[in-house]
Amino acid sequence: MTLFSDLNIKHKLPFGILQSIKAESVHEEDLIWKISAKETHTIELCFGFGPSFVLQKTREWYILPMDEGGMDLEGDSYAWVLPQDPHSTDNSWLIRAEGTIRIIADPEQEIRVHVTSEHCELIPFECRPHADCFGNRYRFDFEQGEQLGKTLAAFYWGTMLPTVIEKTKAADYPESDGFVLSTLMKDVYAGTYPDVDHEFQIKGRMAWGNDLDTAVIRRMMELQFKLMREDPQELWRNPCAVQPDGTREYHVRRNSLDGKANANMFLITGNVEVVESAWLYVAVTKDREWLSRHIEDLEGAASGIEAYIDRKGRLWSDVYYEDQVMKDGRESLATALAANSFQLLSQLEQYLQREDKAECYAKIASRLSEVMVEPLPNGYWDPANRRFVDWIDRHGEVHDHIHLLANELPVMFSYATAEQEKAVMALMDAKRTAFQRFPSFVAAEIEHYTDTELGDGGPYDLCAAGRYWCWDAAFWSWKKDRDMLAGQLQRVSEQAAKESYIMGERYDMDYVYYVDGKDWHGAAHYYEYPCVFSWVFIHEYVGIRFSLEADLRIEPKLRSYGRVELQQSHFQIAYEYTSSGFSLTNLSESDRVFEVDLSALFPGNSCSLLSVAAGEAIFLPCVPKEG
Repeated sequence: MTLFSDLNIKHKLPFGILQSIKAESVHEEDLIWKISAKETHTIELCFGFGPSFVLQKTREWYILPMDEGGMDLEGDSYAWVLPQDPHSTDNSWLIRAEGTIRIIADPEQEIRVHVTSEHCELIPFECRPHADCFGNRYRFDFEQGEQLGKTLAAFYWGTMLPTVIEKTKAADYPESDGFVLSTLMKDVYAGTYPDVDHEFQIKGRMAWGNDLDTAVIRRMMELQFKLMREDPQELWRNPCAVQPDGTREYHVRRNSLDGKANANMFLITGNVEVVESAWLYVAVTKDREWLSRHIEDLEGAASGIEAYIDRKGRLWSDVYYEDQVMKDGRESLATALAANSFQLLSQLEQYLQREDKAECYAKIASRLSEVMVEPLPNGYWDPANRRFVDWIDRHGEVHDHIHLLANELPVMFSYATAEQEKAVMALMDAKRTAFQRFPSFVAAEIEHYTDTELGDGGPYDLCAAGRYWCWDAAFWSWKKDRDMLAGQLQRVSEQAAKESYIMGERYDMDYVYYVDGKDWHGAAHYYEYPCVFSWVFIHEYVGIRFSLEADLRIEPKLRSYGRVELQQSHFQIAYEYTSSGFSLTNLSESDRVFEVDLSALFPGNSCSLLSVAAGEAIFLPCVPKEG
């Protein structure tokens, strides 16, 4: 990043994308340009054309990204203008003012910013700021940290913020709050998708730890609660999609490629996901009042899952993630994730001291998990092949092509027996090349799916996708495999850089089906890998996690010694990992409590609950266990 400190800056313009400043005076102080307005209390800034954003606060924070149409944007307090090219060496600029900020896209391909205030500040950042939308910085001083941090920034500013259209394109939609796009590719997937997509959009934003992203998350969940409450069949279904005209797709079935089978899309997916999302939100905010207000909505969501559990404890979920695989029956990964969400709901009930409800949901979780690890035909374990099968259809036929998450999830959630875990780990080792061709392939034997198993869209899902990688990374994090996590992040980061950080929907890597000289297929400029990368990097690798019992849980999986600093409002921590120990600094103005688990860095160390005063640091001397 280029900075300069010549006070006589009027002779230095244009400077990168900053073309001109119209104001009474400008001076530089500690790398911040202080600008004073003329008597009219207006300041005019002109920039070269590039991605632009302004924040807006009424009762809560919104962000308004400029889209291809170049509509004028008006907000307050914070605005950003970035270079068009994500690889540019020019600065981006944060405009900060106590007043109205208006962004105008000039027909001559300029961005004009009008500030109505006595003063404003102009602050230079990297081309894609290593900071959140409020200018709170992050820093990763460890092996690969600079490149991974660059990828994190490029995904946030290039995909995650532009897809939030609540106050721009969606402002006049029947449902605008919580309306977040899945792709910026024009005329493709124009709706918002509570089933599947909201899970990973929410997780990606959780990794940014600030009030704007948390507000977007809350509005996304509250949109889902509204849609489930208004289900015309009163079944508490979370719809597959909400379209711009207000159409709600509560029931979507697809046929197989040969027309012999069909299945229900995402019958319980959104219901399962929204419970986990709510748990994460409460763990971040500690907002009991919000949880009390929506606990019945979460119970309604749970009822939409319970409705498909039979008397033997088997969950007839149909399709969970793969909408072009005709899973007409009960699916392993759906059962595993549903059991986990019932356990999370039990914890939320306990958080509100609703003991009876907590016990009820814990029992449902146990029932599902116990049945899951039973052998076929009642359960999902195949004793002959020593693995969990993918799904069993309503005719009783077993379908299995060595599915990644069907095997990882029951082990990670501790449902599996010790013998099953051993067999699954042997399977992961044997099929590592197939699963890790790119993070992460859905199954090891994708070439064996039949035309009855595939949807009428063909082998669309027989590849790698962010949704599979998210849980695969969680598995390897649980196994404390730091090399695997680092390798996956590096692989995605390198692919993203090659594509100017605009990633596609599915990554086939020119293997088996989509052999066309291109690594990906599906929608362009898709949300999934950017959001999942953010979550995996911050939550799994850097190890910033959330807890109902502490302000934060720190559980790093770094492969090398180094230092981390996160200034975002919900994080405000720094830590340093060295050969002699681990130091943790509380950067906030309040005393805080942290759960600290260093067992991945220093094997044999247990989790500790530590109080750290405002602005203070603690040092934990840790010595790696011999052998």
